[in-house]
Amino acid sequence: MRAKLFFTFSLLVALVSFSHAKTTIELKDNWYYLNGQKYFIKAIGYEIGARPGQHPYQGKRADDLELLKFDLKVIKEAGYNTIRTWSQFSEAQLKLVQDSGLKLIMGLEINPEKDYGDSTFVASCETDVHKVMDYAKNYDCIITYLVINEPQTDHIHKVSGKAFVNLMKTLINLIHAEHPGIPVTLSANAMISDYMDESLFDVYAYNCYDHSEAQTATMGFKDYIKGLNQLNGLNKPFITTEFGYSVSHKGYGRYGGQTLTEQSTGLISNYRDLIDAGAVGMCPFYYADGWWKGGDQNYHNSEQPEEWFGFWGYRDVNDKLGSPRPVWFAMRDYMKALIISPKNKEIYQTAIVPMELFVDKNVRKVVVKLNDKELYSKNITKEGYFSDNLNLTPKGIEDMELAFEFYDKSNKVMKTESIFILASDSPIDLPKLTIEVTPNKDLNESKTATIITKIETKDGFKIGDDLKVSYNTHLGWEVGPQATVSIKDQLAKKLIQTENSFSIPENAWIVNASAGASVQYGKFNFRIHDQKLIYRGDWAKEVGRK
Repeated sequence: MRAKLFFTFSLLVALVSFSHAKTTIELKDNWYYLNGQKYFIKAIGYEIGARPGQHPYQGKRADDLELLKFDLKVIKEAGYNTIRTWSQFSEAQLKLVQDSGLKLIMGLEINPEKDYGDSTFVASCETDVHKVMDYAKNYDCIITYLVINEPQTDHIHKVSGKAFVNLMKTLINLIHAEHPGIPVTLSANAMISDYMDESLFDVYAYNCYDHSEAQTATMGFKDYIKGLNQLNGLNKPFITTEFGYSVSHKGYGRYGGQTLTEQSTGLISNYRDLIDAGAVGMCPFYYADGWWKGGDQNYHNSEQPEEWFGFWGYRDVNDKLGSPRPVWFAMRDYMKALIISPKNKEIYQTAIVPMELFVDKNVRKVVVKLNDKELYSKNITKEGYFSDNLNLTPKGIEDMELAFEFYDKSNKVMKTESIFILASDSPIDLPKLTIEVTPNKDLNESKTATIITKIETKDGFKIGDDLKVSYNTHLGWEVGPQATVSIKDQLAKKLIQTENSFSIPENAWIVNASAGASVQYGKFNFRIHDQKLIYRGDWAKEVGRK
């Protein structure tokens, strides 16, 4: 096991335009600590200047201070403590964020489609970031900078991994020098950036979408994202910088075409999975619909999924305030009490399970029940972080549904949530899935790939007939071929084995081969899986995982 990394940021900012207690930020034990307190980032993705009739990236962007003030007020009232942007705020906008009490994960407009090795572009990036730092360094509402959003695999290959890493290091060092103590990272897309080594950044950050493709299909959404965190080394805080569902009238898979109810239940399900994957910060996508994304900011295209991810919608081009969708209220209520531990669909081979919660100021008591009997009850005296232990007494292996109930000062239930765990008083011999991939070192070795999947079954655990195999080729947003394999006739065997073949595109520079199957023990369901990263040649030696 790697030695635990203790990484501390101290923010000592000269406050020139306002006076208040300075904020200290520490990154330790894979968490953010603000002013010495463990801090869970309850953010929401937010763009100003993206309302009907507006385009945030064309022409001069207005500050829209009155609208920003309105948005910040309702965002804070809904229980969020942070906003995440894709572009830098002006100083006037930062002043409003500071006054609101909200924190900010601020994006910087570094064009991900330019040549990262071009000296003119690098110089322009440095100049632009310097201009932002000149005023941003005076505002301690900023708790993280995002220096680039979703750089594409093919483009990094084209301009070289070395150029990408050098640009990132240049910007990280610049920000660290001019705004000391503020973490710097990027917002990578999980599906196309799974190969990327994020160790050069202060925080791990991914845009994560549950579209039932590639590793999401094979490993499941939670384990797929948890796997990214594990690949990075589990030694820095991990935040999700996008996730969500679009309610466009048309879509495919889980990309668009969701009902308002599906958007609400999907966001809560994703929130739960991402906490279980180890995320300590959430930035769902996003506050308001972006009409501009279909090419015409004056027209809300019902068939363009990108225009319909908003938690707030607008009735027409003249509606500037908008109104909340059901997901707004669903997330408001869900965030009142967040269960960080125990984690859902987790296996605990101990009698004592740590309990960690983040609660709002109105939560005064938590009760945990098992099989309708009260297992735990305690009063809560303050908002924020709460920790204790749950004492379980499993007899052998037991599937447990832990029913959490949260009460206000009037002893009225504010929220309930079930956490499913598998508990045991001794180590469990679990089913296991492994894959062998050919070629396994260099894609140049063949034009055809083979994935051999082996499943070791165990008594008492039911393997589902849903073996999924994927060969994610990272071609733009396309994830490559995948297969569903029937293993019904092998379920009685101690060792189940299958083989799948896929063509390797000549322009695939990196492949993630994976396979996974569902397992059930009573009411407890989980997935067993394996994945392998294979590169073409050594192009990714600077940016890829070793």
